[in-house]
Amino acid sequence: MKYLLTGVAAIAMLTACGDKDKPVKGAGAEYASSAGTDVKLRKGDPATAAQVLSVLSLDSSESGRIAFGSSKLDGAKAVFTDVTLTAPDSEDDEDDQDGTNVTAGKLEFEGLGMIDGKANFSRMVMSDIVMTAIDPEESEDGSGAIKSIELVNPSPEVAAWVASLFGEGEPMDMPEGDALSFDLWSMNGLDFKVDDDDGSNGNFLIDKVSVSGLKDQKAAQMLLKDMKFDLYDPSEDMDMKATIGNIDIRGFDWGMFMPEEGEKLEDSFESGFMAGLNANDPANPGYDSINIKDFDVDASGVTFDMPKMVSKVSKDKQGRAVKVTTEPVKMTLTAGEGKLGEQLGAQLATLGYEKLELTMAGEQTYDPDADIVTIAKGKNYWELKDGFRLDFGAKYGGAAAMAESQAAEMEADPQDPSAMFDAMMEKLTVHSFELALDDDGIVNRAFNAYAAQSGEDPQQVRNQMAGMMAMLPMMASGSGIDMELATEASTALSSFITDPKTLTITIKPKTPLKMSTLAEMEDPSALTKESLGFSATNK
Repeated sequence: MKYLLTGVAAIAMLTACGDKDKPVKGAGAEYASSAGTDVKLRKGDPATAAQVLSVLSLDSSESGRIAFGSSKLDGAKAVFTDVTLTAPDSEDDEDDQDGTNVTAGKLEFEGLGMIDGKANFSRMVMSDIVMTAIDPEESEDGSGAIKSIELVNPSPEVAAWVASLFGEGEPMDMPEGDALSFDLWSMNGLDFKVDDDDGSNGNFLIDKVSVSGLKDQKAAQMLLKDMKFDLYDPSEDMDMKATIGNIDIRGFDWGMFMPEEGEKLEDSFESGFMAGLNANDPANPGYDSINIKDFDVDASGVTFDMPKMVSKVSKDKQGRAVKVTTEPVKMTLTAGEGKLGEQLGAQLATLGYEKLELTMAGEQTYDPDADIVTIAKGKNYWELKDGFRLDFGAKYGGAAAMAESQAAEMEADPQDPSAMFDAMMEKLTVHSFELALDDDGIVNRAFNAYAAQSGEDPQQVRNQMAGMMAMLPMMASGSGIDMELATEASTALSSFITDPKTLTITIKPKTPLKMSTLAEMEDPSALTKESLGFSATNK
């Protein structure tokens, strides 16, 4: 089904449209209204509309790679029916059957005109789209259809790229950076089916996917609504089903994830997440808000359910991110009927669970003037129902300095991650750290599970482990480690294993601790309980 994937990629970036949901502030490159209201289209120029159609290879049905049954030009508007867009010719004769042809019931333009000497339009709509593989064998493996695609107020560069898709020869590369700009984009009613000879079959449906207000490499909104995926793989005898009610991302920093020259898009997203810190705005995660609703997956009996996830970014008057908050997210993992479900069910049963119910939340604040990050305990946690709650908090400095070092090392030698890590640790300073593990049955479940598999008595296993923790001070003697610190840590760990309550470990040094100093330290004797502000309890 390669032609479906490549076809979706090409068609998806071909056009753009509006969303009729919530308002989007500052959504457009050409307008200041919201995506939920009428979009202000650029005015066209009837006097030069025919010239634009010629640039788009639409002056006749024999121009370029696009053909049509009928056409009508009315001022700055044009309508074409029974449209066919053929795949570009392959440079390799052996691949002359590669590619996808596209047919559409109608192709419409508004706002045609030469803008600053360049061909452009304010709105393009392609509707009733069907995608067909050139290779007859591949065309029997599935089908692809899109109800409509729409592009509003594209930049001259985007309009030129669209023209290259219609014209003869190899299409242009998609515009990058600030040149990739438009007001609204969307595809509606995506319906792709798979029916391979090997027995693979399935369906992929999306009601709507859109991008609004892409300007200066930032999108006001990215939206996906009502996605359904259902696929059967006979080679693994596995079913995969997934549904997403809604993904709504506001203020997406497209520039952080755009691929560099020679880089694939998927690699760009990975490098963006791993190395996209901005020294001037290090707390910025690359979005203003994310709202996900009704995310469900069923993989051969293993079901994952997440009703909602909401994450928001707060900014100061200078536009710098100063707080990232993720509201409590509930997730459920359940084992049902199916190959993988039976395997997971057996593993959960050893721990005494029928399903796992997880909740997590997060809040991070950043002081850009002091360059200090604070992760507040009580607002950052993972919780497993009838298992545990893990709370953590920290305060550290050097986020902006770490980002600067990271960027410098990547530019100097991107193939040496260890040098980048060392440079970043040189700038990291720990002010405090706290971790609290509140037991709600997980310790008993773990020992019972281990004992059942090993054939040992659970209490005996517990006693052995507690004894090992109690011996830590003796094992650490002679190493230079502060014995008061080692004793307090081992006492808390041993007590937690014997009678689990809440294990709390705190570090709050009198003076902030540089991680580089810790990494280079050969004699740990200076790291005393008092100097580290160390405490460990089970209460």
